[in-house]
Amino acid sequence: MIEKNARDFIMSHQDTLKMSELLRIAGAAAKLGGWSLDLVNNKMHWSPETRAMHQVPPDYQPTLATGMDFYAPEHRERIRVAVDKCMTDGTSFDEVLQVITAQGKRLWARAIGEAVRDPDGTIIEIHGAFQDISELIAARERSESLSRQLQQTLENISDAFMLIDHDWRFGFMNTQAEILLLRRKDDLRGKHIWDEFPAARDTSFRHNYELAMREQRTTRFTEFYPEPLNAWFDVSAYPTQDGLAVYFRDVTERVASEESLRISDERFSLIAKATNDVIWDWSFDTDIMWWNDNLLTVFGYDPYVPAPDYVSWTNKIHDDDRSRVLDGVRRVLDSSTNSWHDQYRFMHADGSTRIVSDRGFVIRDAEGTPMRMVGSMMDITESVAMDERLQQAQKLEAVGQLTGGVAHDFNNLLTVILGNAELLTEQLSDQQQLRLLAEMTATAAERGAELTNRLLAFSRRQPLDPQNVNINKLIQNMDSLLRRTLQENIDIETVYAGGLWLSEVDPGQLEGAILNLAINARDAMPAGGKLTIETGNAQLDQHYADGHDEVLPGQYVMVSVSDTGTGMTPDVLKKAFEPFFTTKQIGRGSGLGLSMVFGFTKQSGGHVKIYSEVGEGTTIKLYLPRSVSTDDGVYEGHLTPAIEGGTENILLVEDDPLVREHVSKELRALGYRVNTASHADEALNILKQLSDIDLLFTDIVMPGTMNGRQLAELACQLRPGTRVLFTSGYTENAIVHHGRLDRGVHLLNKPYRRQELAAKVRKVLDEPNTEH
Repeated sequence: MIEKNARDFIMSHQDTLKMSELLRIAGAAAKLGGWSLDLVNNKMHWSPETRAMHQVPPDYQPTLATGMDFYAPEHRERIRVAVDKCMTDGTSFDEVLQVITAQGKRLWARAIGEAVRDPDGTIIEIHGAFQDISELIAARERSESLSRQLQQTLENISDAFMLIDHDWRFGFMNTQAEILLLRRKDDLRGKHIWDEFPAARDTSFRHNYELAMREQRTTRFTEFYPEPLNAWFDVSAYPTQDGLAVYFRDVTERVASEESLRISDERFSLIAKATNDVIWDWSFDTDIMWWNDNLLTVFGYDPYVPAPDYVSWTNKIHDDDRSRVLDGVRRVLDSSTNSWHDQYRFMHADGSTRIVSDRGFVIRDAEGTPMRMVGSMMDITESVAMDERLQQAQKLEAVGQLTGGVAHDFNNLLTVILGNAELLTEQLSDQQQLRLLAEMTATAAERGAELTNRLLAFSRRQPLDPQNVNINKLIQNMDSLLRRTLQENIDIETVYAGGLWLSEVDPGQLEGAILNLAINARDAMPAGGKLTIETGNAQLDQHYADGHDEVLPGQYVMVSVSDTGTGMTPDVLKKAFEPFFTTKQIGRGSGLGLSMVFGFTKQSGGHVKIYSEVGEGTTIKLYLPRSVSTDDGVYEGHLTPAIEGGTENILLVEDDPLVREHVSKELRALGYRVNTASHADEALNILKQLSDIDLLFTDIVMPGTMNGRQLAELACQLRPGTRVLFTSGYTENAIVHHGRLDRGVHLLNKPYRRQELAAKVRKVLDEPNTEH
């Protein structure tokens, strides 16, 4: 008996151990653990699975307080309240919260707790379960994300889409379905399809929907729905677990087109040999030319009225191209060749000229006699214009690269030549002949610099310093300059618009552009005449912008310069803005005046329009972008600044020894203390040794790995508050972006006179000292 009881006990104990092991494996697989809180002894117990999920050691002994601390701060109060209620009144809890493990990992957990009472009803323990449900939460979020993506996709597709359940009631419906069904989806959701669209009951709609649902296969069909839709629909119905998913689109135009194609099958079988643009069919028996409707769409002519013939086509060919085109057609018809192609100018119904590419195919009888010719005409006006714009862009790039390649070194040389010529002019005041030679040298140097600047302006590589400019005031300040420039037999009239907007433009460059236009006008009026400068506000709309290259719709300030001179022929007008093109005698002009104006205006984000007729004069209108600011900056224009020096300490950085020596002498002559460096590394060493440098005056383009902009940044880090003035004969990227100087940057372009050097240095030094 004792032996039997012992054997039963051992078997029972083994079963218990086996059951415990099975429970442990199940808990680990389900990420489920247990916990208990002994309220009598204030002890908490975690199962091994719970410890593993909290990433604590196997011998870790939690307390209620430390157990609470594992919950994320935003969820801690909620679990604390739930446990307190369970301890006080026995309320069970089941919460989903975030836990931060001992190793800092965040996981989503389900915490369950139930009160345990003694025979007297007193709560003595809380038993509970703890489960890691992070994967479940992630799966739910992925499902919700996929659901949102699916709904967004269905909203964005071009087809209409709707769901219908097994009871034939509407479910989800996208916006395109609303549009095609002329009903709001909120009004249809849950409604019976055959009640809402009764005309579909005895049609292919119902037959195919029922077929798809009954046989669980996709059906596709085309059907017409009468009033109020009056449309043909291409429909695809797909069976789903809940009913049907239906895609449909309005194909009314396609059905009509297919019917038209069916009726005209023979004619369009011939047209298939040609292209898909303006299609024509010329019958030699009747001399009638049939055209498709694109003749109206592309060229504005009704293809049926009057009855078109060969002569009506030839009359629309430009006079200068007609003979060549017709000769080409005859050569093809008289030979054994069946293909013909030509490019020519064709008159649009609105009177404009279009450039077309025309291809034809000759159809002959058995003896080789031409019976008809079919073909297609393509409007390639925009393509040709695009090629011309590409050539212009390539020309701009070539001029820009050429000019940029020589501008830096050339302007360095001109800086020394101009500076020394200016110095000689002053020192030879009592030697008239030598003084005149020095003045001629200075004038030649300035003209060389102007030539370089005009090339840079044309290629849109001139650094601009846009300001808020009142153009009325700028032109008023130019009055005396214009009158000195023009002859006495030319009257100047200015018409200033009231309420003129401010323009965001480089005032110095604009002044130069207006002066160039005035000089061109003067040369066009050798016997005298009238020059009119007018300003105004202008709104260029989308229609205007579409018809002009590189024009954005918007608000502009217009400056118009008109003369009563000789005017231009159409051929001259087409070339007016090309660099080096001039109608003046040799030595009277460089051919860069108008090209500079064009380049400057385009680089400023503006637009140029030119009007001219032989014998009537010329008007050139500049459209410059309106400034959004109301701050009217003051521009002194062409006024000569006073020479004013100082005693500050200047660090001059210039790699060209001639320029460095010349500029250092000029600055010392103005009273400044000057330290010089030939490259950036040398300049940095000086800055480290001297703490009283007031101004860094540096060239931008220098040999080595560091340019002037990079040097300035390091200098301001080393000596905060150091003022910086840049100089260069050609600046492309270091301080100029999109053709404009970076904000807050000071630049003195080479070559420059002593007055310009003195004024710019003094201006930078007198600015408030702000640390970079």
